[in-house]
Order: sequence, then structure tokens, then C-alpha cells
Amino acid sequence: METGISTIIIRAFRDQDYAGIVELSNAVYADYPWSEAEFRHWDERYDGQRVKLERIVADDPSGRMLGWAEYHHDPYGYHPQKLFIDITVHPDQQNRGTGSRLYTELLARLAPLDPITLWANTRETFDRAVRFLERRGFAEKRRAWESRLNVAAFDPAPFLEKAARGVQDLQITTAAEEREKDPEWMQKLYDLDLEVGEDVPRVDAYTPQPLEQHMQRLLDNPDWLPDAHFLAKDGERYVAESNMFRSDQLPDVLYQGITGTRRAYRGRGVALALKLRTVEYARGHGCREIRTWNDTLNAPMLHINVKLGFVRQPAWITFEWVHDQHGEQATDGVR
Repeated sequence: METGISTIIIRAFRDQDYAGIVELSNAVYADYPWSEAEFRHWDERYDGQRVKLERIVADDPSGRMLGWAEYHHDPYGYHPQKLFIDITVHPDQQNRGTGSRLYTELLARLAPLDPITLWANTRETFDRAVRFLERRGFAEKRRAWESRLNVAAFDPAPFLEKAARGVQDLQITTAAEEREKDPEWMQKLYDLDLEVGEDVPRVDAYTPQPLEQHMQRLLDNPDWLPDAHFLAKDGERYVAESNMFRSDQLPDVLYQGITGTRRAYRGRGVALALKLRTVEYARGHGCREIRTWNDTLNAPMLHINVKLGFVRQPAWITFEWVHDQHGEQATDGVR
């Protein structure tokens, strides 16, 4: 049944809506399915005071959810007037005005924050979403490529020698092992994350989180695999890491998290050695595929993944709207 733009009801998100937004999101992004537990975990990043998240929902008169939208700060790139927005509309409701209604309402709710920059992400193959953003004054800011590795087809032999040289003076361990024997493991991992995080390409300046918040987000993540969080140690100091996350909805797929090395240890094959461990883990646990994302500016990691045989997928584009350049946002067109 078609829904006219005048009959759409926009309301605030409620806790009981989680199941509905997960179902709707999975209909749009069928290749990246969420569970409700995963969605709730990611929402816990926002404290509602400094780092804000607001979500709204579009219903038809019968109460069927047609779409949802949100704005949120980036906890690791925080600026009070710079935010990400997201608008998700059910496939059978797209191009009928639901997206436009959500967008207009979202701008109204954003107004008290006086935003100077907004960002939005979409895949390059989502033509409607790309046009939707461009019509409203958003311009491409950067790209990140998703890449996927066929685990069964991977041959580690060409990389073993270089990887062994790279870690010949180091010890390879896991977060699972470290937390059992070292009471300082969280502080040491946090120190490594801070150095690595400074060099991760971002849309804005890096703003590290306090140790407790940073580590709790990892420990509370329902998909984190501590025995697949590989660490390289020089003595008692963590100098590199590469971690993996499961997918609640795709049990034979693993997601690659951060792979990072302290600056003084880069270029010698440490990251390669840890990446080989992640593939070995995936194979040993019967996984068919590893998925990862790399910013186009992260040439060293892109190079490693290409060498290992990761196959590039369509890019995800970050679009940016800057108030000083564009003035008031346009509202023409529908989605």
C-alpha cells in the first residue's frame, strides 16, 4: 500500500522500536544484517549530555514503520556543532517523500545545536541516496573501500617469511591471554590504542575517550572476540594489534576491526604477521569470509590487504555539508 507524504506520522524513537528499526535496516542493508543486541550496544556510545544521539521514526496511519532518521556526534571526533546524520527508509517506501519528511524534521531538531558541519555515509551504488544528499548541498568528502577475503582460498605461504622476520624479536599473544595474567592489560591496550588512533584517517580531528569509557565499549561489545584480538609485545609493552569481531546474523563471517602498529615498529611486517593470525583464526573456526573497510587515505593497510587477496567491494562515501559554504540547506526532491 502506498503512503502519501501528508499521511506520514513523524514521532520520537521509543525503546520498543529497536526491533522495528533493526528489521527495517536489514531490509535496506541486506548484506550487513544487525541484531537488536548489536544495535543497542552501538547506541551506548552516546551519553546524551556531551555526546548526543537523537532518533525519530516515520509511521503510516496504521502504525507501520516506514523509516527512521538520527543525528549523532562522533565520540572519537567530537565537536559540539559537527554531527553525522542517517536516514533509512524501507525499500518499498523510497522515492515517495518519507526521506524528505524525516530530513526536514531532523533539521528542525538539530537547529538548537547550531550545526556548522553535517556528514552522511552511503554506498556508491545507492544512487537514490547519493542524489538525495547532493540535492541538499552535500558534497563528497572521502571514501572507504570495503574488502572481502575468501578464507578457504587464502594461501599464507608467500607471506610467512616476511611475517616471521617482522616479529622475530616480539611475542604474539591475545587479549584473552593477557587479561588472565596481566592486571595492567587494559591500561597497556589503551595506551596502544591512543597512539594508533591518532593516525587513523577521520573526517575531523581525533578526540580520544577516557580509559574507562574506551575499554568498556570494547568489553561490552557482544561481537568482540578476545581470543581473536591479537597483540604483538616487545617485552611487556604492546606495540601492535589486529582484532576480529563476529556477526550475530552471519555466523560464518568475521569483521576485521583495528589493525595498527606503533610508529617506531611500522614497515617491518608486524601488521602482516598479525593479519595472518586473524586469517588462521577464521579458518580454524570454519568462517568463509573476512570483511574489512579501509579509508582511501590509508595506503599502507590498503596495500597489505590487496597483497593478501582481499577483493575490493563498492566504496562507502562520506558526504559533507558545511554551513559556511552552503548557507541554508535545500529541501527539494524526495526519497
